[in-house]
Amino acid sequence: MALLGVVLLLLGAGAGVVTYLASHAAGGTIAVTALGFTRNATALELAVYGAVTVLLLALGWALVAAAARRRARQRRELKETERVETIRREAETAREEQERRFEEASLRDEDLRRRENELTARHEGLDTRESELSARDAELARREAEWREREGPSVADVVTGRAEGSVHEGTATWTGTSGGSGTDERHDPTA
Repeated sequence: MALLGVVLLLLGAGAGVVTYLASHAAGGTIAVTALGFTRNATALELAVYGAVTVLLLALGWALVAAAARRRARQRRELKETERVETIRREAETAREEQERRFEEASLRDEDLRRRENELTARHEGLDTRESELSARDAELARREAEWREREGPSVADVVTGRAEGSVHEGTATWTGTSGGSGTDERHDPTA
């Protein structure tokens, strides 16, 4: 592009030299009439007027082209600024959404920890209750075994199958046990 500009400058300088030499040799004047005015001008004067006209046209064209390029650059910059702003807003929205998700996840984790602690406390309470009930069942079984050793089987025990033999003849014995508790779940109501 620069090489083309240098070539055009050299062609313009050459044309100017040729015009000067051609008009310098002519000695007469030419009557120029425009917009109601008449002027007698030499050929060199006409060449200078032409050069000034071409220079003004080139300068005007350069100013118009520069203004068009400036407007195009401003539009590009405006579009780029809008695009950057849109990307920034989208990134900010994505960041806020991510923070909201992290906060929700944190709340869910806290809720899960709280529930886990509640379940652990319940489990420990149930374990405690189970051990209390086991101890109570063992105590009841011990008392029942003691009661069975103290008391002989009754007619009801023989009828229900917990004892065998005859209560009236004195041959009634507990079934399935050797002095301890059998499969009977009945407990002494006085204990």
